[in-house]
Amino acid sequence: MNIKNTIIVLSFLCFGNVTTSQSYKASFRADMCDCLTLESQKRKLTENAYKACFNEILPNYAIQIDAEIVEEDVNKKYLLRQIARRDLIIAMQSELVYTCEAYFNHLESEKLSKKLIAQEQVKESDLEKQNQLVAMSPNTYAYFSRAQLHYKLENYKDAEADLKRCYEVNPNKDNVKSRRHELLLMALVHEENKNYGQAVELYDLAYFGIQDSQVAILRAIADKNNGGTIANIPKLVDGQIRTATVGKEKRRAQQTSRGRTANTVNQTTTTQKTQSKKKSDTSSLKKLFKIDN
Repeated sequence: MNIKNTIIVLSFLCFGNVTTSQSYKASFRADMCDCLTLESQKRKLTENAYKACFNEILPNYAIQIDAEIVEEDVNKKYLLRQIARRDLIIAMQSELVYTCEAYFNHLESEKLSKKLIAQEQVKESDLEKQNQLVAMSPNTYAYFSRAQLHYKLENYKDAEADLKRCYEVNPNKDNVKSRRHELLLMALVHEENKNYGQAVELYDLAYFGIQDSQVAILRAIADKNNGGTIANIPKLVDGQIRTATVGKEKRRAQQTSRGRTANTVNQTTTTQKTQSKKKSDTSSLKKLFKIDN
């Protein structure tokens, strides 16, 4: 092969690698789905089956994954490559909810199984004890505990009412993240009532970041049941869901802060962003808990 032909071949290969590196995730998902589907035909899927499929598929895409890491420092480059693999195995779970029926059906089955097992462990007579607890100490803990019992007994209206009271009496109601358990239970109640869109909004509020895979999976399931597609997976900034409200407030802050010193601009933007996020979360929570402002 002469030099000219060699250059042409190398150019073609380089172009091919760039194209592949930009689109490998769709192929990765397809290969994962094929592996999981085959496994589901043999036996009941488990978390170990997911990990085994990931480990089997990963070597085929290692070059494409590493091609997206641009870093001269060898140690940093290695670390970034490892982080990319970690993020991929986590993100792939919620993405497969939309694109792989075998995996989606497995997750739905697991979710139903946990619910049925929880129902076996409670009975209507347990309500008397919970009613006494609320009567003696009508606080957040008491209302939430009774809401959990109502949910397990399939008393969804009563569960929703107790969660609303739980919110109203909570002195720390504006600290959304600290009340994650309430958000998740209300989301499950919304799902039972087929209010999938409202459940998705609550999962967004409860989401802790990239490694919060369980909430990401629950969100994807609710969204898929609501007719959503993989395009609905929210964009993340620094591992957190970026809401439209936060983006709007940041742009407004940038416009009004022109002409100030760099230090003042940064302080103002940070303050407005924090206040806007808190106001947005609280407003969303009141709406989703059906509480008037």
